[in-house]
Amino acid sequence: MAIRMDHVMKWLGITLLAIVVIVISVPVLYVFVSSLKTTVEINRVVLIPEQLYWTNYGNVFKNKLVLHGIWNSMFITTASMAVAVVVSSLAGYAIGRRGERVFRFLYLFFLSAMMIPVGSSLVSLYTIIKSLGLINSAFGLILIYAAQAIPMGILLYSGFVKTIPRELDEAATIDGCGYYRRFSTVVFPLMKPVSITFIVISAIGIWNDFLMPLLFITSEVKRTLPLAVYSFTSSHAADLGGIFAMLTIAVVPPILFFAFMRNYFFEGLTAGAVKG
Repeated sequence: MAIRMDHVMKWLGITLLAIVVIVISVPVLYVFVSSLKTTVEINRVVLIPEQLYWTNYGNVFKNKLVLHGIWNSMFITTASMAVAVVVSSLAGYAIGRRGERVFRFLYLFFLSAMMIPVGSSLVSLYTIIKSLGLINSAFGLILIYAAQAIPMGILLYSGFVKTIPRELDEAATIDGCGYYRRFSTVVFPLMKPVSITFIVISAIGIWNDFLMPLLFITSEVKRTLPLAVYSFTSSHAADLGGIFAMLTIAVVPPILFFAFMRNYFFEGLTAGAVKG
């Protein structure tokens, strides 16, 4: 009876997993296939196009605002993650290695920042960014995104640091390494799995974010890709093939990034739970 129940639960799990895969993959496949159709075929709800209509992508890339959006998103995402990784790894290393009360307080302080809804701080955030003169500036968005990502980064790094033997720190100290050299040459290279986990989680959120660029960017040439998608959709409402091509361009990079980094992602996600 127990064996039969295990068999039923196994197939139930497989069935639920298959349903989730279908629910997630079908819309993505529909967008990609529709990007290779003409507008007439899309309106007819043709499942497979008669021929691949790559002209949709050519029309999209002819729009300079789209190219600006791709570049702006790449620059802002990369710069934000670079700042967040440096700050979070240094802070997480200190918090994970030190046991004083002040460091435990700092850990809880940064952890509590993750519980504050973004919408509740928009007014104060806008006031700060405006006072710094960073409205309509990529550096304003970089500052915001890095600040939003750092609390989770500290949570991941501090947990991961506890799995790294202290003997490595002691050996580096005996060899004459100072604090920062010990961190950069011994500890940080060992943080590769958790760094990739942190980057994947945060970078995809930054790449897809629509609200912050909408609030803080006013110039068309400084818009990120989500805003470029919105602008393109509004100005090319009749070009359904072009709209689907634009959506595909926006969706494919995060999917490919996660596909290439998935092994390190899961390794870093679970490593911090080994030792509390």
